[in-house]
Amino acid sequence: MESWYLLFCKAKQELRAQTNLQNQGFEVFFPEHKIERIVKGRRSIKTSPLFPNYLFIKLNTQNCNFSAVKNTRGVSGFVAYGTKFQIVPEQLISQLRSFETACEVKSDLPKTGDVVYLNTESFKNVQAIYQEPDGDMRSILLVNLLNKQVTVSVENKEISL
Repeated sequence: MESWYLLFCKAKQELRAQTNLQNQGFEVFFPEHKIERIVKGRRSIKTSPLFPNYLFIKLNTQNCNFSAVKNTRGVSGFVAYGTKFQIVPEQLISQLRSFETACEVKSDLPKTGDVVYLNTESFKNVQAIYQEPDGDMRSILLVNLLNKQVTVSVENKEISL
C-alpha cells in the first residue's frame, strides 16, 4: 500500500532533495506559488515554496527503504509523532495540486485605488492613490496638490503602502 509522507528538509534545500529523490525513482510533491514584488524598483515574479523546508513523498509502506530516503542529500528526516512517521491523506495532496494549478500570481503590489505614500524628497509622506503601472519601474499615482488632483508618474521604489 502506498501512502504520502511528510519530509523535513535542510534549510533552502527543498529543490535539491526533490531532485535527488526523483533520481532514486520516488514520487515527490513540492507545492509552490508565485508572488509579484518590486525588487530594486522593478516588478518581478518570484516562485516561493508554499511550505518552506517541507516535501511530500509517496512511499510503499511494505517494502520501502525509509533509511535511503532519510539519508538523501537535502533531507533532514521524516516528520514523526513519537515513533510513527506522519502520513498525509491523499485528498490533501489532491487539493494542494489543484490549488497550485488554479492559483494566480499573488501580488504584494498595490492595486488600483489603494492608498500609498510617496517617499521622494519633494513629496515626503504625501498620500496618493495608486492608478496603474507605468512600465516595469514606474507607477502612475493620483496626488492631491493644492486641492487639485494631479496625475504623477514616479519610480516604484519611491512608493510605500
